[in-house]
Amino acid sequence: MRKSVSRALVAGVITLSLTTPAAVAQSSGSFSSSGSSAQDFIAFSSGNPDVSGSSLDGLLSSMSLLGSSQAPLPGALTSSDDAYPFPTDPTIGEAEIVDKQPMDGLRLERWTVASPSMQRNVDVQIMRSVDAGAPAPMLYMLDGIGGNRNSSGWINHGQGPKVFGDENVTVVMPLGAAASMYSDWVEEDPALGRIMWETFIVEELAPLLEAEEELNFNGHRGIGGLSMGATGAVHLANANPDFFDAVIGISGCYSTLDPIGQATVSLIVKSRGGDVENMWGPVGSRTWQEHDVVSNPEGLRNMAVYLSAANGVVDEIDREEYADEPFYNLLAGTVLERGALSCTEALDDAMQDAGMTHQVVDYKGAGAHNWRNFNEQLQPGWDAVKDALY
Repeated sequence: MRKSVSRALVAGVITLSLTTPAAVAQSSGSFSSSGSSAQDFIAFSSGNPDVSGSSLDGLLSSMSLLGSSQAPLPGALTSSDDAYPFPTDPTIGEAEIVDKQPMDGLRLERWTVASPSMQRNVDVQIMRSVDAGAPAPMLYMLDGIGGNRNSSGWINHGQGPKVFGDENVTVVMPLGAAASMYSDWVEEDPALGRIMWETFIVEELAPLLEAEEELNFNGHRGIGGLSMGATGAVHLANANPDFFDAVIGISGCYSTLDPIGQATVSLIVKSRGGDVENMWGPVGSRTWQEHDVVSNPEGLRNMAVYLSAANGVVDEIDREEYADEPFYNLLAGTVLERGALSCTEALDDAMQDAGMTHQVVDYKGAGAHNWRNFNEQLQPGWDAVKDALY
């Protein structure tokens, strides 16, 4: 997710801040509803890094209304991409690699894969391992809400080249997954098209890549992501415990059943005009339940797990970086990261309640929902899980 987060998510957060100050004031006692504003919330949260519980959860839970059909997001504040929905070809009957093209710099390539489940050609960015002669694991790294079509955010904005540049690992970055939650959708969506990312990654893409002798696969797989990609990565790992050996979740949300999780999912999908019922059916359906990792994290028991989230507190560096942007971008970065913190705590607690203590969880303190925060956690995330991949 870019520092300039999706305008639809921004719209939701702004509405949230303007419609719920009284609730925050009543629960926190820190500022009154009279004259309170987005600026008040930023100042309040930045000076109070331990705010949590009823005040924060009450504020964030109000997002559930914003994510519902009762409160459609203003059209002027949603983002769109004319490439979606991608055209489909129902004649594609077999998964196969149809093209490989070099990209600029650091062993980067774009591979195109014909996908029967998606009924289209899907582009995947590959960063080859540093030593082609040595067996290497596959690490799937998923993007945030934008699901970049041309080059992964881990390359464009992230520390992927720095962290993996000298590593013996093949980094696999699927492209064109905007607002998809990296999920299999139950219905084709008029705005976002035919979406089957779970099937594509596990059943189509992975076997093709692993059969390529030039990639020298060593038999181990990891998956990671940020924001929406973290949600998708942790679900995919939990649902496929015999397939993945490690998972990295940076600033994600891992429940689909609690108010914050439902609101996050709804806002992400709606930000690109999608319909959550086309994704998982009616809210609370079996498919929604199956994507709720917090209620059943059992699949994570025997794999390396790294989770991280900041607390939404912004420092002078963040303030300077946002200085030339609309103020609501900073507001969104604060509130969204507070939500990610709550979500990460919930999964950590659920794993501990299930007797799991192996997870590495980094509550990093100050930081907003932006690339500065995400990048600071990529190296620790990789360090925490890489031994499981060799």
